[in-house]
This record gives sequence, structure tokens and C-alpha cells, in this order.
Amino acid sequence: MAKKKAKYYYDKKAAKHAVDFIQKLCTHVKGEEAGMPLMLEKWQRDIIEKLFGWKRKDGTRKYRKLWLEIPRKNGKTSLSAAIGLYMLFGDDEPGAEVYFAAASKDQAKIGFEIAVQMTQQNKVLTKYAQVFKNSITKRDSGSSFKALSAEAYTKHGLNASCILLDEIHAQPDRELFDVLTTSMGSRRQPLTICITTAGIHKKGNFGWEMHREMKEVADGVTIDESTLAPFAADIIKW
Repeated sequence: MAKKKAKYYYDKKAAKHAVDFIQKLCTHVKGEEAGMPLMLEKWQRDIIEKLFGWKRKDGTRKYRKLWLEIPRKNGKTSLSAAIGLYMLFGDDEPGAEVYFAAASKDQAKIGFEIAVQMTQQNKVLTKYAQVFKNSITKRDSGSSFKALSAEAYTKHGLNASCILLDEIHAQPDRELFDVLTTSMGSRRQPLTICITTAGIHKKGNFGWEMHREMKEVADGVTIDESTLAPFAADIIKW
């Protein structure tokens, strides 16, 4: 009897490519370590390796969503900005559209500005990028990285390849999430990064519902093989 081929395989080269991009090209932008390489902590490296290393049989990424629910002061926004830059420069996606989105423009700009500073602090990224007030573009492909706020009705017509949705718990409803994720329909291997602070939830709102859904995925109650949902307790075990 022929052995059934596995649905997924681990691509060490792809995982290393993503880790190397972040650690060699991305930097800290605040505090005493500003300008220093963004060396990943173990839990961060494990997430990056899983996210970009696991592949489907057709060679595309296994995971299409990352739910990152971690306490404050653990570098979620900087890690997300670095992932966004990798999706702009290193993902080989034609005409990539990367968006850092949040409930308010000010919040969305925080992550985006971190990505801008990372780009400006690195000679390699600067060589291939053009930095504008509201976007970072890749010179040779027209790919872009922008900040977006929650006026979801203005977001129709996008063709997102990567969404970094910050502070999920502050979203008034799921409209922005739905508009942005729906815009990814034509992409071969889209990626949605959902970022939220652990322990801040209001029952009945969008963040609480997403928290419940993702906890069920993490605990194996709901099977969703396309979602990586590490919670703080899980990360400690890694």
C-alpha cells in the first residue's frame, strides 16, 4: 500500500531566510538599543520559523493567519513591523500590498513608523526602498507598505497581500477586519497578523469574540490548520 504523502512539510531554508532578514536587516528604533540589530528572543524566533517554514504541498505557506496575544512590553509591534517589511521585501509577491491597520490612524502609524525607521537605519533596505510620508515602496516592483485606520468604508478596492491588524481589543467591530481580509482573495498565500494585548477583553466585542475563537484553535477544540495562535502560556512552553 502506497504511503500517503504528508499535507505539510518544513522548509528550513525558508524559515532561515525570514529569521535572517529580521535579525540582519531590521533594528531596534527606541531606547538604549536603538539602531542595534533586532535579535529575536526564543519565542519570537519560534513563531517566525513556524510561520514561514511550514509549507503546503504546492510550496505555499501553511499558515495564513497569526494570532499574537501577548502581554505589553514584549515587542509585539516591533516584531510585526519587521514581519511587514519581510512581506514587502522578502516574500517575492508581485505588487505586494502590506497594511499596518488599527482602530485609529495614530495607532496604525505607530507600527508603520517603526517600519519606516527600520528601513531608514539599514543601507540595504534604503537602497531598494522609497520612503514617503504615508508609504514605503519597493523600487523594482511597486510593492507598498502603508498605514490604515478603521474607516473601513474607504478601504474597498484594496488587494492586500499582508495585513498587520494592531490592538484587536480596541476595534469597535469586525468591519475593518472583514474588509481587509476579503481584499486578499486573489493572493496566492496571503498573511494576516492579528496583534492584541493579553488580558484586555470586553465580553461581547470583536476582540473578545476573536480571543475565544483563537483560544479554541490553540486548544484544539476548533481545527484550523491555517492559523497559528500562540498564547502567552504556550510561548513559555516553547
